Amino acid sequence: MVHASRRAVLGAAPLLLVAPAQAQTRPMGQFTHGVASGDPTAGSVILWTRFAPATPGSATIGWEVADDAAFRRVRARGSATASVFDDYCVKVDATGLAPGRPYYYRFLAADGPSPTGLTRTAPSGDAASLTLALFSCSNLPFGYFHAYAQAAAREDVDLCVHTGDYIYEYPRGQYPSAEQAVAGRVIEPATEIVRLSDYHARYASYRADPALQEVHRTKPFVTIWDDHELTNDAWRDGAQNHQPDTEGDWTVRRAIAAKAYADWMPIRRQDSLLRIYRRVDWGTLATILLLDTRLIGRDKQLDWRTALAPAMAEGGAALAKAARDYGEGPLKDEKRTLLGAEQEAWMRAEMRRSKGRGATWQVLAQQLVTGKQAMAPELPRFLPADASANSQQFANAGAMLGQMGYGWNLDSWGGYPAARDRFLQSCAMDGSNALVLSGDSHNAWAFNLPGGKDGRPAAVEVAGASVTSPGFENTFRNAPEGGRESAMTGANKELAWCDLSRRGYAVARLTRAAVDVEWIAFDDVRVATAPTPKITRSRAEATRTQGVGPWTFSG
Repeated sequence: MVHASRRAVLGAAPLLLVAPAQAQTRPMGQFTHGVASGDPTAGSVILWTRFAPATPGSATIGWEVADDAAFRRVRARGSATASVFDDYCVKVDATGLAPGRPYYYRFLAADGPSPTGLTRTAPSGDAASLTLALFSCSNLPFGYFHAYAQAAAREDVDLCVHTGDYIYEYPRGQYPSAEQAVAGRVIEPATEIVRLSDYHARYASYRADPALQEVHRTKPFVTIWDDHELTNDAWRDGAQNHQPDTEGDWTVRRAIAAKAYADWMPIRRQDSLLRIYRRVDWGTLATILLLDTRLIGRDKQLDWRTALAPAMAEGGAALAKAARDYGEGPLKDEKRTLLGAEQEAWMRAEMRRSKGRGATWQVLAQQLVTGKQAMAPELPRFLPADASANSQQFANAGAMLGQMGYGWNLDSWGGYPAARDRFLQSCAMDGSNALVLSGDSHNAWAFNLPGGKDGRPAAVEVAGASVTSPGFENTFRNAPEGGRESAMTGANKELAWCDLSRRGYAVARLTRAAVDVEWIAFDDVRVATAPTPKITRSRAEATRTQGVGPWTFSG
C-alpha cells in the first residue's frame, strides 16, 4: 500500500551515480499530456509521456526513476524516442527496480523535465494487502471526471484498473447530444473517429483533462479496452457502428484503433496489437488476469429486439413462444464464446498456476457484467410519461423476458450462457477465491456468482459504476428514491446490491482474510465541483479451501 512513506529513502536497488546526459544534447519541445505508468511487475514498470519536439521529426529524450522527489538517488535511467509514428507517445519499460517499492519518475528534455510521476512495483513475495481503484465508461462530454480526481488524492490506492470505454468514438453532438453535453467538455475531432489520426486526436482531447492527468501521474494503471475504444458493439469480425461502405474494411479500423490504444495507454506491448489479455502478479496475495471479452474471440452478440420483432405486434402467447424458442435455441448454443478457445485455455491455466503458487485471490478484470440481470416487472412503470412507443414496447418485453428467467441485455455474459457456465466453473474449480471486476453497464452491481462449493459463490463480482456515462436513471426516470434498486434486487437472486442512480467508481482492498469494497457514488457529474460522495461498503471473506464467501453490506 502506498502511503506518505513513499517519500522515504529506499535502499534495496543499486544507486546510479553516473551523471545524466547534458541538457544541451536533449531536444527542445513540450511534454503535452503529463506522465503515466502501468503494468507493474516485481522489477519493472511501464513509464509513459508524450513529447512534441520543437523541430519536426523524431526526438530522443531522457528518463529517470528515483527514490526521492528531488532525484538525488536515481535507480534507473535511459533514453527513449518520440516519433510521429507513435503520435509522439513515448513508452519505456523501466527494469532493474526493487520489488514492492514506490518510485518517482520523470522525462527530460532541453526545456526542462516533465511533471514528476509516482508509481510502484509489485511485491515479489508475501504482500499484506492490495488496494485497487476500478473505473469504466468515462464519456468526457457527459460530465466531469470526479472519480479520477478523488482517486488521485487517495494515498491508499496501489493500482488503478480501467475495464474499458476509456474514450468514446462518436462525433460531437451524438452521444451525448448537443443539449446533453456539458459546456466546455469538448472532444476532438468533431467527427466520428475512423482514421488513425482521429483516434490519436480523441485520446489527446481526453488526456488533456486535469483529473485524468493527475490520476495517471500518481497511480500505476492496468487497462483493457471495451467497445468504444474501437466502435460501438464491436466483436471479432465487425461492429454495430462500423459501416464498411463508408468507413472501410473492419480489419483495418480494428488495427488502427488497437495501434492508437497501444500508443496512448501505459501498458506493456504484447506480441500482437490485438492480444491485450495478460497477467499481473501481486506477490503471493493475488493474481490479476486482464481478459478481453470484447474483441479477440467474441462471437457476434445476439439481440432480443431482432429476434422478437416478428411477434412483437401480436404480443401475448406468440411473443412468449418466440422468446422461449430463441432462449432455448440460438441463445443456448454451446459453441458461442466471449473469450475464444485460446484465451479460455489460457485463463484456466493461469487460474491453476495462481492457485498452485498459493495466491489467495484470483482477480478477473474484464469488460462485461457477469451476474444475471433480469428486468424487474416494476420497471416499465418507471418510464417517464413522454417515453417513446419503442421504449415502452422494449421495457414491457424486457419485463416479460425477466419473468421467463432471461436477461434483457445480450451484449453481456448473459448473452453467452454456455461460455458463462465455463467461466464460472473455472472460477470455482481452478481458483482459490475469485473476484470478478466489470464495467460497461454504467451502473454499480454486486453479485454473488453461483457454482461454488456447498452453495457458496463461484466468485463475487464488483461491476463498477461509470465515471460519467448515464445509466438506468436516464431511462427509468420516474422512479422513487431507491425504487429501481429495490425492484432489481428483488428480481435477481444473484444480485446482492446495486446503485442505478449515480456515477462513480469502486475501491477494493484485498487481504488474506477478505476483500473490502467502497462503492463511491456522486449525485451529479455535470457540476465542476465534486459533490460529497455517497459511500456504501461491502465485504466478502476468503477461505483456504472453500472459495470466497458471499457479500455482506454496511453503510
